[in-house]
Amino acid sequence: MSRFATWLVLAGLVLVVGTANYTIRDRQQVVDSGRPILLELRPVDPRSLMQGDFMTLRYAEPLFPNAEARSTLPRRGAFIVKLDADSVATYARLDDGTPLATDEVRLKYKLLDDRGTIRLGAESFFFEEGQADVYDAARYGVLHVDAAGNSVLVGLADEEKVLLRPAEDGPAN
Repeated sequence: MSRFATWLVLAGLVLVVGTANYTIRDRQQVVDSGRPILLELRPVDPRSLMQGDFMTLRYAEPLFPNAEARSTLPRRGAFIVKLDADSVATYARLDDGTPLATDEVRLKYKLLDDRGTIRLGAESFFFEEGQADVYDAARYGVLHVDAAGNSVLVGLADEEKVLLRPAEDGPAN
């Protein structure tokens, strides 16, 4: 292998690792400093046997603009959700750049098709093998959202809005 090819491979490796680390740091920053919100779930799809233990999440309709408004949405953008006293989000309006009220949060989306299917980037929740029963009680997706509207799914919550966590297998050392 020539010196040029070696340097090219090393530069590519540094670029890939650097990009991955930047993305991880960026997402961790959202988790650490983002505002926690709850997104109501529609009935959750069963877990996939082919891909391991995870749930596909579908969010309830009050989180999204109505069908008429969806037909005019750009492919990517943000909308504003209003939080109730328990931090449960419901759709308020499209993001028009006006300042947010204290009970509002900007949430980025991606429009997937002409039918108005909207993705928030938090549509799958992975969990340890054998823990599916714990998450059957899920009624809310728990996201942390930063000021720009970037979100990270950090867990699922039950009807009482309590974060679901698997029981420990034994005493901690």
